Amino acid sequence: MTKKHSVAFMSCVGEVDYTRSMLLMQTVAAMGYDVIAMMPGSASGTALDDLIRHVPLPAPTRHFWYNRGWKNTLFALGQRLRIGWILFSKLVRLKPSICIGSEPDAWLLAILAKLFFGCRVVVDLREVYEDRAFAFPKLMQRSVRLLLRAFMYALSIFTDAIVHVSEERQQTYAYLAKPGIIIGNYPKLAAFPIMTTHVASTDNPPEQIIVIHVGALRPSYASNQLIEAMALAADRFPRLRFVVLGGVRGNLSYPDLLESLYARRLLQCFEQVPFDEVVRWLRVSHIGLSLVLPVDMAHSLAAPQKLYEYLAAGLPVVGADVSTIRGVLINHECGIVVEPTSSVAIADAIVRLAQNADLRLRMGQNARRAAETTFNWESQEARLEGLLTALEMR
Repeated sequence: MTKKHSVAFMSCVGEVDYTRSMLLMQTVAAMGYDVIAMMPGSASGTALDDLIRHVPLPAPTRHFWYNRGWKNTLFALGQRLRIGWILFSKLVRLKPSICIGSEPDAWLLAILAKLFFGCRVVVDLREVYEDRAFAFPKLMQRSVRLLLRAFMYALSIFTDAIVHVSEERQQTYAYLAKPGIIIGNYPKLAAFPIMTTHVASTDNPPEQIIVIHVGALRPSYASNQLIEAMALAADRFPRLRFVVLGGVRGNLSYPDLLESLYARRLLQCFEQVPFDEVVRWLRVSHIGLSLVLPVDMAHSLAAPQKLYEYLAAGLPVVGADVSTIRGVLINHECGIVVEPTSSVAIADAIVRLAQNADLRLRMGQNARRAAETTFNWESQEARLEGLLTALEMR
């Protein structure tokens, strides 16, 4: 196949094997483009191994948006400046036709590269970056938020295309100079050849009802409430078993309760596992968990990859009452929406699905149907190809 233009995917933070980055790069490479990954991490042993040119960058060891004092902030900013300089020098040497950045500093570097050699600039907005204002003292937060908005608006003026992960995120960024397009955070449906046959009927109840949480237990993702809910739900429905793929990140409020769940063999918690192992667990699970606390705009507008993986696997979902998750579960009748700050509400929803096989089956079938009709990567590929074609024609 004759290669089209070169496309550089750029990030000073996100590693090359990040799920969304992998899907984007795999898709663009399959379209015949010469794909360059300018990111930390390693592509060796991943699905990208033979598809891309990986230009590795140093990985940052600290992040300046966490409120850990000025020394940490200055050190982290210095790190990012160094990584940014390395990225820019490699960018000028390689001169790709299209540069796709996935955070503001990579976005800025792509615009500077445009001034040097005339590349097209795309930004893939995965976060609500004005939330970084929370890292500053309270009196400064409003001013910092406004400055971040002004900075991103200025960047958008010189940008050729903007990508959003959801309609809600697109609306949040309505202040930018152009609206952009939506390319959802959806999985490849082909990776989930699973209908709802694993959801037991009332005539053949499973020995255990497996409730799965794909991703680490983190405080901002309602992990403390979930741990309480696990204990409450297991007391009411002893056949429940919980699986966490991703380990524990951050300080939890109930370490003793967590240890008790381990000791009672009610909970299995695994560190980061490869994608095929995630699919294997989804195949044998019965209920998916997609919880998040509305602590800031990024979390309130969460459109997590795991939500759409549950749908593709045909799992009914217990999901947080935040805009995107609520819209998916209610509009497609594929799960139960709960108040994420309430462990009792989470436990009630889990028990309700565990006790009612017909409800699990119906919602699981609806989930798979939603994935087949809407929430799949295959439906996004045409949007991505159209975007790149339009950039080539300019």
